[in-house]
Amino acid sequence: MTATDSPAVLRRYIAFELKRLREARGYTQAQVASYMRCAQSRITHVESQRNLPRLEFLEKLLRYYDCTEEQVRHFGGLLEQANTKSWWTGIDHSREPLQFDLYLGLEEGASRIESYDPLLVPGLLQTPEYAEAIIRAGQQTEHDLDRQVNLRVRRQSTLTRSDNPTHLWTVLDEQALDRPVAAPAVMCEQLDKLLETAELANVTLQVCPVAVGGHPALTGPFTILHFPMPHDPGVVYIETRLKGLWFEEQPEIDQYTQMMNHLRTIAASPEQSKRLLNDKRKEHT
Repeated sequence: MTATDSPAVLRRYIAFELKRLREARGYTQAQVASYMRCAQSRITHVESQRNLPRLEFLEKLLRYYDCTEEQVRHFGGLLEQANTKSWWTGIDHSREPLQFDLYLGLEEGASRIESYDPLLVPGLLQTPEYAEAIIRAGQQTEHDLDRQVNLRVRRQSTLTRSDNPTHLWTVLDEQALDRPVAAPAVMCEQLDKLLETAELANVTLQVCPVAVGGHPALTGPFTILHFPMPHDPGVVYIETRLKGLWFEEQPEIDQYTQMMNHLRTIAASPEQSKRLLNDKRKEHT
């Protein structure tokens, strides 16, 4: 699946574009609802990604926004793709935070991901054994453990697919490498996995040494997702135990982008980070 084929990203894009087109023409949601002969809440739900519009509704709306017939046909094609099911559809997410299914779709369709984690190796870089140890420690039960591990590992194909692999730039805190969340052999394999993944052309991995001291990102982990769609500013995702939190306003995204840029400057360079990972690997042997 290429980046632009993700149904979740396409749903986001349709909603984002409909709002942008409305605002560009100076219409209020109430005015649009009056023209479309529907409740204003329907326009709100379409623009907030809560509901996808029906094709006839979408076509009428786009013509009201003075879109060309070519644009109308283009959006009709996007709507058809957005209505398709993802590979994880039907998988039980009851053990995952709320909003995690949306994150899966956006992660799969992201053209670029930037992340920081001060405590753990992020899911896209975990080995199955490391993932199992993390999941087991977090839920204190083995209910559906294999499914959760397999789901986490399958997500990693976004980095290695032959068609438009996602570009990942991640900064790990040194503490994440030192935390003994699993047996030494598992930690060795996890370090090997990091070294192997760091060699991919679309992956940049940096380690932020503990000696750096305080910095703005000590507030916790975050992920910035970028999408291959015109005008889309991206989104910041923060995961808690109970649910995922989204930040989509430009000033919010800018703050996290500034933090990520700061982390890039204070962390060890990619080459230095590989040497640090090798040193950590030797400590576990």
